[in-house]
This record gives sequence, structure tokens and C-alpha cells, in this order.
Amino acid sequence: MMVVVLLQANQTASLAVNIREVEGTMDMQRNSSSIWPYVIAGSAIGGAVGYLVMSDSGKKIRHAVTHPDELADAIEDARSFIESKGKMVTGQVRSLMDKAKLGLEEGQLAYREAEKSYQSQLRRLEGKNNEIASNVHKTVDNLNRTAYTLEQSVLDPIFELGALYRGIERGIQVVFGHAPHGQVSRFYKSERITG
Repeated sequence: MMVVVLLQANQTASLAVNIREVEGTMDMQRNSSSIWPYVIAGSAIGGAVGYLVMSDSGKKIRHAVTHPDELADAIEDARSFIESKGKMVTGQVRSLMDKAKLGLEEGQLAYREAEKSYQSQLRRLEGKNNEIASNVHKTVDNLNRTAYTLEQSVLDPIFELGALYRGIERGIQVVFGHAPHGQVSRFYKSERITG
């Protein structure tokens, strides 16, 4: 019986250990899930303290926090620096805008002057063209009058002499009875009459 009791005691103890193991595992699971926020917070705090203690910029931050009057001066210096640089940049931008505006005005002025010059040259060219055309017309008119005058003063008397010669020649031929009627003398063959 002792063996049975021992066996039962061993089984009971084993059961109790198993139950304790299960309960311990569950406690550990509950405890491990509630530990992580503390681990993360501790890591962040430790990193921040390490940064402030170990790095040069951390030393500057510590110094600024421990000496707030210097921080106010540094902020004022930074404000003055930013303001002066802002004024400088604003001045440069205004200067560039003024130069651009002046360039545009100069360009417009040059365009207007070029347009006036072009219009003036165009008017002069048109005047010269009209003058040349007028001179050509005058020359053609003079040539026409000269040809007409030449025809009246030189050619008409020559044609009249030719007609007179033909008349005399026919008259002589008729008197002597030798000339055929309708034949024109070679001397007076002209496109004006014979066509």
C-alpha cells in the first residue's frame, strides 16, 4: 500500500507541479505583456540622458537650460541675424525686380524707336519709289512727245515728198502713156500707206 500511496502521492505531486507550471506560465504571460511599456519608456529615458550627458550638442542644451539668460540673448541674436539676412535678401530681390523693370522699359523704348525708324525709312522709300515712278512716267511722256514731234516734223514731210514724187511720176507716165495703173513706186512703199 505504501507503493500505491507513494504512487498516488507522486501522481498528486506531479499533478500539483503540472498545475503550478500552467499557472506560472499564465502569470508569466500576463507579466511579460505588461513589462514592454516599461522597457520602452526606460530605453527612451536612458537614450535621452545618454545624449544629454555624452554628446557635444547635449552639453550645449544642458548649458542653455542651466543659463536661461544666455538663451534669451542667443534667441535675440538669432532673430537679429534672421532679420538682417531677410532685409538683405529683400533688398536683392527688389534690386533684381527694379533691374528687370528697367530692362523691360528699355526694351519697349528700343522697340518704339526701331518702329519709328522703320516707319521713317518706309516713308522715305515710298517717297523715292513715287519719285522714280513719276520720273519714269515723265520720261515715257517725254519720249512719246518726242516721237510724235519727230513724226510730225521729220517723217510727215518725207512722206509728203514721197506722195508728191509718186503723183508727179504717175502724171509723167500718164502723159507719156507708159505707166500701168495701181503700181506704186519703190521709193514710196511704206507701211503707213500699204499697210
